[in-house]
Amino acid sequence: MKKHLAILTLVITTAFVSCSDQLDRYPIDSLVEETAYNTVTDLQYGLNAVIGNYNYNYIIGFNSLFTDNTQLGIDNGGQDVPYHNQVLNPGSAAINGNAVLWFSRYSNINDMNRLLVSASTITPSADELDAYNNILAQTYAFRALAHYELLLYYGLDLTDDSALGVPYVDYVSSDATPARDTVGDVVTRINEDLDQALALFPAGTNDINFATPDFVTFLRARMALETGDNLGAINLCNSLIADYPLADVSQYYGMFNEDADKTEVVFNYDNVQGSDYAINFLWNFSGQGPKYEISNELYSLYDDNDIRKTVILDPVSDIDEGVLVIGKYPINADTQAINDFKAMRISEIYLIRAEAYAKTTQFDLAADDVNAVRAARHTVAVDDVEYDSLLEAIEGIIAERRLELAFEGHRYTDIKRVRAITSKGIERSEDLGDCDGAAPCSLPASSNEFILPIPQGELNGNPVIREQQAPGY
Repeated sequence: MKKHLAILTLVITTAFVSCSDQLDRYPIDSLVEETAYNTVTDLQYGLNAVIGNYNYNYIIGFNSLFTDNTQLGIDNGGQDVPYHNQVLNPGSAAINGNAVLWFSRYSNINDMNRLLVSASTITPSADELDAYNNILAQTYAFRALAHYELLLYYGLDLTDDSALGVPYVDYVSSDATPARDTVGDVVTRINEDLDQALALFPAGTNDINFATPDFVTFLRARMALETGDNLGAINLCNSLIADYPLADVSQYYGMFNEDADKTEVVFNYDNVQGSDYAINFLWNFSGQGPKYEISNELYSLYDDNDIRKTVILDPVSDIDEGVLVIGKYPINADTQAINDFKAMRISEIYLIRAEAYAKTTQFDLAADDVNAVRAARHTVAVDDVEYDSLLEAIEGIIAERRLELAFEGHRYTDIKRVRAITSKGIERSEDLGDCDGAAPCSLPASSNEFILPIPQGELNGNPVIREQQAPGY
């Protein structure tokens, strides 16, 4: 497994001595690109480190705390309160948000670029060629994913090719000061990396713990929806839905509560003993006391016959006392809450297609996709939904995404994507007490906080991008 292997750290050391040729030598114990990667096996270790360091907790946590899916927990002692209070500025540096996401992803990208540079100096044997090509394919695919996630949170308008996006970094430099590329340029570069990955994947690449051709299609479907390419999104979703079934009630329970079933998983982030990001502890202390709880409104939206209600609520909860402990990533028998993150699931593809259908006025087809997800999640037959207008369809689809993808890192970006249609921002239920504890009850659809600010550390070190801060910060 990727997490069991050593992480390579590259350190560049320069010795200042009088003899000029000494400047071209490295100490024998220095680990630099020239000495770190000499074989295909070395590259595989580097790839394992790249994927092992790709932390999703920032995205999962931010989407939960900043929106209407959580309320302040009874055991909260101030943890991440600024994000729950929607305090967002260039200096924000809490664990679940802005600065961490920016610097984490660009650090990931830097590691990927170093790996690609080093790979170009290694000639694999015939027996090593598939492994070598797979390493390159994985690196290109994850570099595309990292840039997409940065674009999703920091890009000014993903439906406008000329709007400012994020720097697309495909080189290694210790002193570069890149400017934002346009959204169109970033999307083009992402697709180029994905094309490279597809050209390099060895035949039969299908391990869902790594990038695969279906991983590429899934990422492209997400990006098509976000950029307004609805027909493209529909076609991409069609190809995946043909190959993956929706999990039934039992399989869905096993997927989360037992961390075992992978029926509908397209990409699975493999947390393991000794190298685990402990998603559960974003909201709960190790003793299971909640820092944040399921919002009363979210919990009230689940039917009793909906398996997702069973999965989302931890058994230690006290419903009578209103203590709703998040249990989607359970503590498990080992008490360490080691759960894989199902980063890409086919139910999301159904809902992407539903939204794309709705935006192309195919309301009956949009309803069919939502009904398919609803039927798979209920233990009894449920009434079908019907849509007669764009607003009705989008509100229904986003509501279903809230139930299906809760605590999986989507709520903030879902509200952001459709706010021009719904005219709604983040609305916490005041009547149900979800904004108790000085948390704001609403964030208007017009708020600048639906685009994350470039962090202060980047502004301090990069005078070029300093002039390209998001509006309102």
